Amino acid sequence: MLIKGDYMGSIQIGKIGASFLALGIFYVSLNGADWLGIAGKEPSTIKVDGKTLVNTNNKPHFWGFIQVGYQQDYGTIVDKNGINKTPFVMIAPNLDSQSGFEINRARLAVRGMIDKENTINYFLMTEFGENGITKPAGHSSNNYLTDASITYRAIPYMNVRVGQFKYPGSEEGMRAVFATEYRNFTTAQSQLLLERFIPNNATEVSPGVYQAAPSESVGAYRDRGVELFNTLSLEKNLRLSVACMVGNGTGMSSSNASGDPTYYGYLASEYLFGKGRGYFTESFKGFVWYQNGKRRLNNINYTRERYGAGLDYFHNGLRVDIEYIKAKGMIYNGAKDVDVDPYGVDWEYQIAADSKNEADGGYISLQYYVIAKRLELLARYDYLNRLTNAPVDERDFKTTTVGFSYHFKGVNRVDVNYAFRDISAPNNVIAQTIVDNCGNLLSIQGTIKF
Repeated sequence: MLIKGDYMGSIQIGKIGASFLALGIFYVSLNGADWLGIAGKEPSTIKVDGKTLVNTNNKPHFWGFIQVGYQQDYGTIVDKNGINKTPFVMIAPNLDSQSGFEINRARLAVRGMIDKENTINYFLMTEFGENGITKPAGHSSNNYLTDASITYRAIPYMNVRVGQFKYPGSEEGMRAVFATEYRNFTTAQSQLLLERFIPNNATEVSPGVYQAAPSESVGAYRDRGVELFNTLSLEKNLRLSVACMVGNGTGMSSSNASGDPTYYGYLASEYLFGKGRGYFTESFKGFVWYQNGKRRLNNINYTRERYGAGLDYFHNGLRVDIEYIKAKGMIYNGAKDVDVDPYGVDWEYQIAADSKNEADGGYISLQYYVIAKRLELLARYDYLNRLTNAPVDERDFKTTTVGFSYHFKGVNRVDVNYAFRDISAPNNVIAQTIVDNCGNLLSIQGTIKF
């Protein structure tokens, strides 16, 4: 990982600082779970027989979860000369069917602390399910390691985490995937933050637009690097979470690096209502985040910039999540079939790389337990305006997802989602005839954590 102390690096750090200042301006009693602490360090205290004790247990803790289910897409396939023009009506990651049973995720993990003083923590996790990590667009990645990090905690007021792990950023991205009751990410998250990687020698299909088969796993909201983070208690129920990270900008791979680092910044202020823990922490949080780095295609380093802000509220069975995302450069422009065989598909990713390319999106989600800790109703609206700078290529996505979750215990549950989906090409009549084939999506998924 190469860090350059040049003028551009100073600009990126300055932007991160500006993001931190933005949240400080609306310093209010505002979190859901403290994902930085949950993922990055072991608890300092534990409860034994109702008593709070200092945690000195340095035995490895093995755990994992499985998510299995069924999906049915009700869109219409458009095939021209053997080329599938409608990847959005196919089930990811393989994009070769409109329905099927799946083992979406199957992860095993081990975490703990090396010493009884709890100064060095570790976290390792593997993936054996079928998703964008193991089979991006149907291509095998041979990648089964999602997380591998060590956290050093002996520095006052700051923790240092090194390795491969989730970078500080979007709430939906930082949230543990086994905790969320929605089977699929929002469209903006999936296309703007769930980064796709293609090789440096990708084909330039039009000026600044590149296409190639995926060379690595999707980013999965992860990177390799060094992070400084901490959560500070300001008052009895008020805390402040801060994180800065310098990463390779390569997701879960060491290849395709531009030689320049990617910078990440995160700040959250939260008010705790005093109940629950983890995903079920009852609290109110406001947060901002920022990331900026370079990606190399055809030996050209293109800037990739992302930032956003949002609110998260959970209290008395009601959960409200709101988030806005802005993207500049390296805009994912969909999967493209290059196999002319009418009985087969061969998908490649297309990336609009230039920094002039822009997109924005967001979501609002409401969830409510009609039966405490058991039956939960869900409703979420999300949108994405992609390539807003290029009228002919602009695509607008709108999705309303409704459903329910039945919890057996904690995160162990069954989720039923039904998504009403719409795509428009506001300035392209021909493209509109294709995206009109987008249909609704039924998703049923069971989650077991052990």
